[in-house]
Amino acid sequence: MDFRLDFFLWHQWNVTGNFCLTYETNVKKLGLRESWKEISEKVTVSKNHFTFFWIPDTYIVNAKSVETPSKVTSTQVLTISKVDDTCIMEYTARFAAVVGCQMEFKHYPVDIQQCPVTFRSYSYPMDTVHYEWVDKDSSPLKNPHLKLLQHNLELKKLQFTVETLNVKYSCIAVMFILERQISYHLMQVFAPSAMIVMLSWFSFWIGIDAIPGRVTLVVTSLLSLFTQFSGIRGGLPPASYINGIDIWMATCMLFVFCSFAEFVLVKYFDKQRQVFFQQQRKQTLTPLLVSDMEKGQGQENLKKPRSVWTIPATVQDNFPHNWFKHPSWSVDWVVTIDHAARIIFPLAFLIFNTFYWPVLLTRMY
Repeated sequence: MDFRLDFFLWHQWNVTGNFCLTYETNVKKLGLRESWKEISEKVTVSKNHFTFFWIPDTYIVNAKSVETPSKVTSTQVLTISKVDDTCIMEYTARFAAVVGCQMEFKHYPVDIQQCPVTFRSYSYPMDTVHYEWVDKDSSPLKNPHLKLLQHNLELKKLQFTVETLNVKYSCIAVMFILERQISYHLMQVFAPSAMIVMLSWFSFWIGIDAIPGRVTLVVTSLLSLFTQFSGIRGGLPPASYINGIDIWMATCMLFVFCSFAEFVLVKYFDKQRQVFFQQQRKQTLTPLLVSDMEKGQGQENLKKPRSVWTIPATVQDNFPHNWFKHPSWSVDWVVTIDHAARIIFPLAFLIFNTFYWPVLLTRMY
C-alpha cells in the first residue's frame, strides 16, 4: 500500500518592493555578488545561508517518510535573479519519499491504481501561500530511462484546495496512474493453473480399476493449485473482499475437485454393479447345485476346484448368455458418465473463460 519515489521539487516565486531590496542587501552581506546590473545574472545561495531568505515549507501530505538521498552533499539549491525591482526566486530540492496509497485490488491482476502525491504548505493558509503549476496542460517531467517491471506509468497534474480545522490550504498533486501488466501473470498464474486443470482431465481416460493412478493424479493437481494460490495471496495485503485472482483460482480448484468427485461417483456405481452381479450369480447357481447333488453329482462337483465365477455347463445350456439381468444404472451409466465427463468438463471451463475475462476487463476499463 505504498511506493518509493525519488523526485526533484522545483519552486519559483517573485519578491517585489522592500523585500527584494532586503534580499539584495543580504546577498551583498554574504559576499555572493556586489551588484546585479545584468538581468541574466543568477546568484546561487548555499544551504548554510537559507536562513536569510524565505523558503516555502512544502511537504507531502500522504508521505510516510521523506529523506534526502545524499547526506554528504546538499541536494537543495536556491538561486536569485533580479529583473528591475523584482527578485525571481528559484528553489530546487531532491527528495526520496515513501508515499502511502489506498490501493484497491478487487480487479487484481488487471487493476489500475491511482496514487496521488499531494503537496501543500505546512503552516501557511491559502491566502498567504498559493500553489500553481507553471504549465497546467503538460505532464510532469519523468525520467525517460525509468522502467517499471510490472506496471505502465502515467502522470497527471492536479490543483485543488483542502480545508483542515476551518483553514483552507492550497494544494497541488501529481497523480500516479499505475496500470498493471497482465503478461507476467499470464505466464506465472493463469497458464500454469489452466494446465493443471487440464492435467486432471486425463484421469477420465484412465481405466476405472486404476484407482491409485486416478487418485494420485487428481489429488496432486489439487495440492499444486493450493500451493500456487497460497503464494499469490502471500504477496497481497489482507483484504475482506474477493478479487479477480481469487475467483480464477477458486474455479480451477473447483474443476479439479469435481474431477475427483466424478471418479468417486463412477467407482461407486461400478462397485454397486459388481455387488448386484454377485447376488444374481449366487441366486442362479444355488438351485442348480442343489439339483446336481440330488442326482448324485454333487460330490464330484465339490471335489473339483472351481472359481467363484465359473459357470457350470448345465447353466450355460439352460441359460445361454442371459442367465441374469444387469440393473439400469450398471454398465451403461458407468461408461456414459466417464465418457461424458471428457466433453462436459472442457466445455464448462471454456464457458467460464468466455464470461470471466470480458467481465473482469470491462469493469476495469
